[in-house]
Amino acid sequence: MKNHIYMLRKKRGIKQYDMAKALSVSPSYLSKIETDTQEPTEKFKVNSAKYLKTSIEKLFNDKPVEEIYPEFSTGLTNKLWAKRREMGIKQYDMAKKLKVSTPFLSKVELGLIEPPQEFKQLASKVFKIDSKELFLLTVEN
Repeated sequence: MKNHIYMLRKKRGIKQYDMAKALSVSPSYLSKIETDTQEPTEKFKVNSAKYLKTSIEKLFNDKPVEEIYPEFSTGLTNKLWAKRREMGIKQYDMAKKLKVSTPFLSKVELGLIEPPQEFKQLASKVFKIDSKELFLLTVEN
């Protein structure tokens, strides 16, 4: 089962280390949960939902994040994160395919920066989706 921890944490400006420390888990454990490479314990589900001020049902499910959290549908500028997760590709690996750094890709996925046209073209080729479908809005800087 997928989860929306990464997107909620990033959108709310919470660092992975800080959240892991607050939940008494290692940052690597939190990372494995965020990337769906490890199943979380029930205790972790309860504590992370409480920490992020949401319900377990909303946090852990297979629905697109923007369907569950309205805050993502209003500021959504692209579908990179959703498509990457759908394809089961880690952010680091996708960054390599797109010839950018992982922090750059993270900022683009979160809609914090507007990527150059060359990036959009390469991303649409990698994801096999039209650029207009992948990039919904222009980010205001």
